[in-house]
Amino acid sequence: MNLERMQLKGLLVESQKKYKTLDTEASGLIILIRSVLNPYQDDMSQLQIEKVLTYVERLHSIVAEIKDLKSKIEKLEREFE
Repeated sequence: MNLERMQLKGLLVESQKKYKTLDTEASGLIILIRSVLNPYQDDMSQLQIEKVLTYVERLHSIVAEIKDLKSKIEKLEREFE
């Protein structure tokens, strides 16, 4: 295997690892958001909207990064076909 293909393979593996890490973090954030946004709360003024906003903003950035990584991974995988 030549050096360039080895570098591409390393980049692919690194991107896949980062994708999995971000996917796990996104899943955790979704669980956090759902736990903070309790639909059975009697007093809506008690909702911790600031926390939810922080979690949603992070989730938004993760999803954008996941989309970029997904296209990068697909492109790298096509290089090995």
